[in-house]
Amino acid sequence: MILHPNHPIQSCYNSKMSISQRSSSPKALVIQSLLSIFFGILIFILCVLLFFLGFNIWYAGRIFPGIFFNDIALGGLTKQEAQQIIQTQVIPNLPQNISLIYQDQTWNTNMLEMGISYDPEQIANYAFSIGRSGSPPVWIGDVVAILSGNKSISATILINEEAAVNTLSEIAHAFDRPVEEARLSFEGSNVITTPGQIGRTLDMEQTLELVREAIRQQNFSTIPLAVTETAPDILDAEPYAQTIREFLASDFILTVPEEYNHSKEEQHLNPGVLSPMLELVKKNQNGQFSISLQFQEPVLQNLLSDLAEKFNVTTSNPRFIFNDETGEIELLENGIAGRTLNISASLSNIQQQIASGAHEAALVFDYETPTVSDNASGSDLGITELVQQQSTYFYGSSSARIQNIQAATSRFLGILVAPGEIFSMANALGEISLDTGFTEALIIYNGKTIEGVGGGVCQVSTTLFRTAFYGGYPILERYPHAYRVSYYEKTAGNQINPNLAGLDATVYIPLVDLKFQNDTPYWLLMEAYVYPESSQIIWKFYSTSDGRSVEWKTSGPINTVEPPAPKYYLNTQLSEGEIKQVDWEAEGSDVSVDRWVYKDGTLYFHDQFLTHYEPWGAVYEIGPGVDGYPISEE
Repeated sequence: MILHPNHPIQSCYNSKMSISQRSSSPKALVIQSLLSIFFGILIFILCVLLFFLGFNIWYAGRIFPGIFFNDIALGGLTKQEAQQIIQTQVIPNLPQNISLIYQDQTWNTNMLEMGISYDPEQIANYAFSIGRSGSPPVWIGDVVAILSGNKSISATILINEEAAVNTLSEIAHAFDRPVEEARLSFEGSNVITTPGQIGRTLDMEQTLELVREAIRQQNFSTIPLAVTETAPDILDAEPYAQTIREFLASDFILTVPEEYNHSKEEQHLNPGVLSPMLELVKKNQNGQFSISLQFQEPVLQNLLSDLAEKFNVTTSNPRFIFNDETGEIELLENGIAGRTLNISASLSNIQQQIASGAHEAALVFDYETPTVSDNASGSDLGITELVQQQSTYFYGSSSARIQNIQAATSRFLGILVAPGEIFSMANALGEISLDTGFTEALIIYNGKTIEGVGGGVCQVSTTLFRTAFYGGYPILERYPHAYRVSYYEKTAGNQINPNLAGLDATVYIPLVDLKFQNDTPYWLLMEAYVYPESSQIIWKFYSTSDGRSVEWKTSGPINTVEPPAPKYYLNTQLSEGEIKQVDWEAEGSDVSVDRWVYKDGTLYFHDQFLTHYEPWGAVYEIGPGVDGYPISEE
């Protein structure tokens, strides 16, 4: 072996390099590995990009493969082709019917009526956008699905809410029903019940929201209806009906209390009368509803108005008579406390009592005590002497006329007239009827003398008028008769005094009245008496004289007119051949009466009474079989 001189040196160098390479090889390996990985990934990405670039170039304008709509492959189709397939092959096979349900009720409709439709264009556009748009996570998911060939898409669904509302409105029209309270009614005294009804209303907005949600869930073959139910306050009235039946088993009693010397009275309302007057009222007590009875207010108002006429009592002062021997007044009749039915308070009390189930309620009255007590003395009232007395005579009066004179005169015995009071004869006289002690006798009515209830009362009014006239009291209202009546011009012994013409007064309730005023500071006591044996009425005023006196002057009858010819009327009720005079002739005339009233010699006032009397012819009634008289047909 030939060795070269430098051979050892070369060997030594090579030896050093081997040592260096061995010491640095792990680091180099790491770098080399990282570089390999990097370039590998880069190459992979480039390959993927080249793949997808090529993929997109290949599927440019077409839907990527692996995309399905309702199991129909859309991959490789243009949007227009996909839209056409969806429109013609997919949508017609999708369910079109929709069931709207509420509890056990179902309303069948369809997508068209509900305004629901698929949008093929939007479905195709969405299919085309898969793998081409979206956020990275979405895009990656779509790509994976595409590569796996399993990307199903949902439909794009539209809703025309106007059409949906129209369909739902038709359903609501048949579906909605009002809330109805349970009812009670009366058939006679029977109580009839009608059950209540739960109200329900289709909630349109909430139902539309359920439709929208069904569309979002792609499940709208069955859609529930949103319904608002409103329960009545009372659904079953039968429990209340039984209570009311028990209530109507007995009378309801209105009581008049025993107060102010008035006796207790009762007004019974039996079930037959009571039930039509009642109504049922719903009450709310802390959210708990119940039914109770009460009177129909207008009906109860009418009933109480009628009862007011029955039970109201006019306040009356006590009545007295004057004892001429002792100069004192003596009690004739106790005073009466007036009472007036308080309709409002009575109505309230009755409603309260019937609502509580009570069968009795007290009427409420307002009371007015008499101005004068039963224990009053003459000095208390200023009644100390007789201040005026007048008489009239009724010779020739029938028994019926005398009965009426006595009935009317009795109304005035013991009456008190307060200082300043305007006295009305009509008010004091009250009702004139067959039920109040009067009978039929001749009266002047509508220009004729006829039979009428109360004939003869004007004898009483004439007597009162003259007593007030001669007593010097102001006469505020007075009406004369239509013609001169002889009764009012008679004097003692059945004589006629023409100067009494113009001093008569008639009363015809409620149209014609006689009024005068007690203008003295003292009370006035009236006493009136009838003496049939002497055909006389005596009227007395007791008070205290205030110094007044009266002077008067009459013209007597002037401008006299002869009476017309007698009239004859056929009366088949008379006996054969009987002739009966029912009216007497009287001259027509005018009378003027002046009065001067003085106080302690000084003129207090002057007044004048003018009277016009019509001429009056005699009237006869002719019985059957009487000839020779001109019969009047009036």
